[in-house]
Amino acid sequence: MNIWKVSLKATSDFHTAGKSSGSTIDYLKNSEDMPYIPATHIKGVMRTEAERIIRTLKDVNCWVTGDPDQKEVSEENKRKIRSCRDLSDETCDVCRIFGTPNDDNKYTEGKIRVTDFVYTEGNKSTSARMHVSIDRDMLSNTGGGLYRTFAVPSGTVFSGYFIIRNLSDDDNKLLWGALHSMCHYGLGGERSRGMGSFEVAGIKEIKYEQFCTEVDL
Repeated sequence: MNIWKVSLKATSDFHTAGKSSGSTIDYLKNSEDMPYIPATHIKGVMRTEAERIIRTLKDVNCWVTGDPDQKEVSEENKRKIRSCRDLSDETCDVCRIFGTPNDDNKYTEGKIRVTDFVYTEGNKSTSARMHVSIDRDMLSNTGGGLYRTFAVPSGTVFSGYFIIRNLSDDDNKLLWGALHSMCHYGLGGERSRGMGSFEVAGIKEIKYEQFCTEVDL
C-alpha cells in the first residue's frame, strides 16, 4: 500500500454550495467551520476525466460516468455497453483503478481511496459575488432574483490523501493524467463563470504512521 499526500492550489475563486440563508449561498464547510472538498467530488471528477482520457486512446465497453443514451453513441455501440463486472475479460483501465458502482449490491473495489481535501494554507477571508437570476424565456431578470454566493479565494491550498494499492505503470500514468486533467477541468460549481480552477501544488509519498498522525487515527 502507498499513501500520497496531495495538495491542490486554487488558481481562481472556488465555490461548492453549502448552507443557504435567504439570498446568500455559503460554500461548504466542515465541523471546524473551514472550507473543504468532499472525497466523493474529487474521486468522481477524476474518474470522469480518466474515462475521457482512455476513450481517446481505445474502445471501452464499460460506461460508468457517461450517458449511454446520448445522441453521439450509435445504436450498435449502445448494445456493447455493459458493466465491467459482467465482462469475462479483464476490467477496463478506469474500473480497475476506481472500482465499479454499487448497483444491485454488486461492487468491485478499485485500487484507490480518497479522503476529503481540507484547507491547509492561504487567505482565510471570503470572496463574495453578486448574481442576478435570469428568466430565459423573457430574457430579463426575475423579480427578487438578486442573490450572493460566498467563495474561497484564489491561492487557497487544500490537502488530502490517496490510499493506493498495486498500481501498474499504466495505472499510475492514467491516475496522474486524471489528476492533472481534473485540475484543468475544475472543481465545484460556477465553472462557466471562471471559478474552480486548480493546479497540483505538491504530491508526496508518506509513511502509514505519518498518515495516522495527520488524520488523527
